[in-house]
Amino acid sequence: MEDDIEPGGIPNRRRSSWKTFIVDASPIFRRPYTLNTTVTGISLSVEPQLLENLPKLTYEESQCQGRLMSFIVGDDLQKGSLQKACQWYSRHLQMRFKEAWYLLARSLVGLVDDSSEPKPGDLVVVYDFVLAVARLLSVKKNVALVEFVDQLDNDSLLKPQLDDERAKPNQIVFAALGWLTMFYEAVPDPGADSLEVKKTSTSSSGLRNALITRKYSSFQQGFEYIAQPLDTMLDHFGCLIPMPRIRPLHPQWLSGNQQSEVIMVHSICFNFLHQIAGLRIEWVSSLTLHLELDSERKTLKLFQYPSFCRMMMRDHKNHVLSRLLNDHAERFCEDVNTPDIPTALLFEEILRSYRLIFGQDERSWKAFSKMLTKVEEDQGQGRTISACDPLLHVLCGQSSTSPEARKIYDEIDCRRDTNLNEQTTYCNPDTFPFFGKRLLELQQFDKQHQPQTVRSLLGDKRDVGAWFTLWNNQLLVFFATFTILLMVVSLGFQIWQTILSKQQLQQGPGTVSGS
Repeated sequence: MEDDIEPGGIPNRRRSSWKTFIVDASPIFRRPYTLNTTVTGISLSVEPQLLENLPKLTYEESQCQGRLMSFIVGDDLQKGSLQKACQWYSRHLQMRFKEAWYLLARSLVGLVDDSSEPKPGDLVVVYDFVLAVARLLSVKKNVALVEFVDQLDNDSLLKPQLDDERAKPNQIVFAALGWLTMFYEAVPDPGADSLEVKKTSTSSSGLRNALITRKYSSFQQGFEYIAQPLDTMLDHFGCLIPMPRIRPLHPQWLSGNQQSEVIMVHSICFNFLHQIAGLRIEWVSSLTLHLELDSERKTLKLFQYPSFCRMMMRDHKNHVLSRLLNDHAERFCEDVNTPDIPTALLFEEILRSYRLIFGQDERSWKAFSKMLTKVEEDQGQGRTISACDPLLHVLCGQSSTSPEARKIYDEIDCRRDTNLNEQTTYCNPDTFPFFGKRLLELQQFDKQHQPQTVRSLLGDKRDVGAWFTLWNNQLLVFFATFTILLMVVSLGFQIWQTILSKQQLQQGPGTVSGS
């Protein structure tokens, strides 16, 4: 992902051939569907308390839901982690539908304008609408928001409205595109003539906070850009569409010279970053913000929906987002050839990054696991609890070599010639073309901080030689102290024996004369 520019800048991107990259890997968790919480600066961003209020789908609604999921995941057999991911996303969409029902009811044919929530059978209309948006997104080159609305209107999916009354159709299509891409989360009740994205994240207290990010230049815009290609329109919000780094971060890797900087796994794991640098995790619903580091506030943003990433790991040639990502790359490509962005790799990198930050370090994934205990305590105190992505619990709350986590990484292995279950101590940043630079920035942030406590000092392994020297010195000090203690005890014992012997000698003659 190109991070060399601020929102509104024009990056210089070139196309090159893509290779299959190799990355590292590493072990237990208990609760499969636990909810929101906080621990040592980590917090899970979560949904409003809607899960338990979701109605059961009718047979027709289930059929429409199945068609949408089949279109998104392709021909992949929905089992294992993919099945769990699809189940989670289905619930997630239902919550989004309920949240945006005001716009849906007033825009889609077949729904009652003044209805406050979906009635049995209403979601047939909504799923057909989202599927139509997904199909157009996947095939239409340089498609604009207004073209979505026009096509849906021609297909008789939208209620008749005058040209100056088309604000709601544009807003609900914009919201649906956010559900399908996760590049942003649209505001469910925007202003009358605007498109708005949410500017909140989940803080370490588990509450919604104002989102502070360099990626967004604006959280609201009017309808003046709806006739421009979708990626161009989104650029007016900021850098919302991820882009891979075409050229390697370190060309030395290609020539076999591995003297360039690498990502040391122990230096970017959460426990280490929290203990050494005081870093806190901030959970976000936009995958564009994944691994964004705010060094001043000492926060690291992480995407909170790995199930969406697992679901989007499919052949990029038929990927629902490939057309959009390639259109966006083509605008900045200087080569005559059409760019070919490996869309599925974007989502694989996010899944692999959870392993680097949590899964390979026992204290890190155990810290995440403790959050679930904190959640249950908060729930007992009446705090708001919400449904969290179950795969997040597996990838962040278990060792990467645990059975559940291994299955997910094995599924990635099946798609690429890699072995993610081989635990390593470092990896090449160029194996992360989307997020490699951000991982290096995180490692550099770590290098700028020094341990502030004895415990963090003894656990600082950034300089392995210095770490061994420190521990050797500690052992020498321990043995020296232990030896001195033994000598003091021995000396005390000898003094005690001398005193005892002297007392016996003094008592001996007196005892004889008395007899």
